Amino acid sequence: MAFVITQPCIDTQDQACVEVCPVDCIHFEEGADRMLYINPLECIDCGACQPACPVNAIFPQADVPAASQQFIQINELWYSDPAAARGMVGGGGAPAPRPAAEAAPATESQDTAGAAAAAPAAAAAAEAAPAAAAPPVAASAVVASAQVEATEDEEHGPVVVPHYNPPSPKGLVGFAMMAVSFALMWLTPGPKWLEIGGVEIAAGVIIGLPIFLLGLIGFLDSQIHDLGMFAARQPRSAAYWREGRTEWRRSENTRRYELERAVQELVESRFDFPSPEHPDYRTHVNLPEPTMALEFGGGGGQKVFPDVLVVRYPGNYPVMVAQVETRETVTREQAKRVWKQLENEAAPLYIYVPSGYGTAAKDYAKGAGIKHVKFRSWRHQPDGMMVEDI
Repeated sequence: MAFVITQPCIDTQDQACVEVCPVDCIHFEEGADRMLYINPLECIDCGACQPACPVNAIFPQADVPAASQQFIQINELWYSDPAAARGMVGGGGAPAPRPAAEAAPATESQDTAGAAAAAPAAAAAAEAAPAAAAPPVAASAVVASAQVEATEDEEHGPVVVPHYNPPSPKGLVGFAMMAVSFALMWLTPGPKWLEIGGVEIAAGVIIGLPIFLLGLIGFLDSQIHDLGMFAARQPRSAAYWREGRTEWRRSENTRRYELERAVQELVESRFDFPSPEHPDYRTHVNLPEPTMALEFGGGGGQKVFPDVLVVRYPGNYPVMVAQVETRETVTREQAKRVWKQLENEAAPLYIYVPSGYGTAAKDYAKGAGIKHVKFRSWRHQPDGMMVEDI
């Protein structure tokens, strides 16, 4: 997908978009053209030109307004037959009528993935395997505070990332099945169908008993899950030797340094994309500055910035999400306010916690209702970082 320049550029020709284009794909001929043109074969869909345009003339191809659809062809045609493109715009005659431009939110994206040529470690391939089957869902490309969702090159336009964990009706359904079967067995038993050892068994009992048992199993299963979440919310007792004798907390600068170092080492060892196995993957790191966000709920929806986000390019479809924690941030609040927001059905979520914090992290995730998450522990070694599955 490429960006397209439309009517508002006619007889304006502000060249701010040319100055910010990283691949020099915007051209025009001075004195002959009345507007600028984007080469769709060279455009990398970075979005840098859109916020630079002072007249809101630039749109992603999938978002071009219906009244401006012909400019998709005009932009492409100029690079093979400039005269024909100029004729469609209006040549050198009177300025073509310019309808009011449709307001478009600023889109800025940047591909921070390195051009790594070496194959990633075997662990990276193991992480990537489940992600390959994930359905394509659009991430949000952002720089600083300008952030909107990216769009996929399909007719239906932007894609919404749905969250996991809707309320489960299992317990309610099980209870309803037991109530129905009870009414069937005791209130309307019906005729006698079977006699065993002199005991007559009514039709309602024969039909309702299996329904009752299935409902009971479903109800108990839902309650066991809820009790497990309740237990996970309670503090876990620790061995006495783990309890600190002195309250001490390192500075935020020290913690931040360790976090950025851990993220960098994890990216190099497990998320080193693009790779020979996955040349279409790109890795975005949101530390120390945000570069790529996940967006939930469509345009203007909630945006979250995981520490590491791997997307499939072009299109910026998320395939892996990773969050790295230090010992200060493995807390219940972090699970509820951060981990829960990152859980989605588009890409697997990986939580990396310091060694020794895995059990507590699992409790916190369970207490927050997070189901679809994979935990890893990390610790620094003299020869690099050691990562283990939990």
